[in-house]
Amino acid sequence: MTTGRTAFCAAAIAMAFGLAKPAVAQGWDDGAAAPGIKGEIGIGVSVTPLYEGSTDFKVSPLPLIRIERLTLSNGFQIGGREGGFSLGPSFNLRGPRTGDDTPALMPLADVDRAFEFGLEASYEAPAYRIHANLRRGFGGHQGWVGEAGADVIVRPSMDVTLLAGPRVSYADDSYMDTYFSVPAGTAGFAAYDADAGIKSVGVELGARRELGPDWAIEGKASYDRLVGDAASSPITAIGTRDQFGVAVGLVRKFDIAF
Repeated sequence: MTTGRTAFCAAAIAMAFGLAKPAVAQGWDDGAAAPGIKGEIGIGVSVTPLYEGSTDFKVSPLPLIRIERLTLSNGFQIGGREGGFSLGPSFNLRGPRTGDDTPALMPLADVDRAFEFGLEASYEAPAYRIHANLRRGFGGHQGWVGEAGADVIVRPSMDVTLLAGPRVSYADDSYMDTYFSVPAGTAGFAAYDADAGIKSVGVELGARRELGPDWAIEGKASYDRLVGDAASSPITAIGTRDQFGVAVGLVRKFDIAF
């Protein structure tokens, strides 16, 4: 579904409204855990560019799945601490790019929806968090892509957490070829070969409010500026280097013993 900037603003207002609800505090727990799996599952909505470089927006459902801790019966444990170093899964769903949605791109081959799976490493302290992820694409692209960032963490009350910090994204040759290269002989476009490297820099703002012991609502707003070969692509030239996004979601916490 393609929308204009009105939908972008509406989603931002909805995020702010949702974060005004009452809640209960979230703890800082280093304790050992019994065998089982702990995490969060939920659903949200996101407003993002129709494709990287687009001036139009799409509204999409946003599945939210997080594994905070996995403890096996032999005592082996992944995660389970809020704070310090952690390693966990990273997922992303990248929508299709078609000439039907953007007639100016009709001479280019359509790009199917892509699923991305990988790992994220992070280090968290009470006042800051540093994180980076790397994912492999399946479907629309077969490349490697990821992001890195750092956040300042502020807790104005026991039930509210605010985060803000810079972001940088990077991609390999395969990814850049899929989304930013233009084959020779493409009608209306100059040939262009996009190489691997940094593809955007930006900033992200996030907020979360606990809604009792089992539920939470969270949202984020982001701005990214395409740089390097992504910025110089003829595909970006028909759109914009400036990319905005917002998302809001409701999550349910779970803790299942084995």
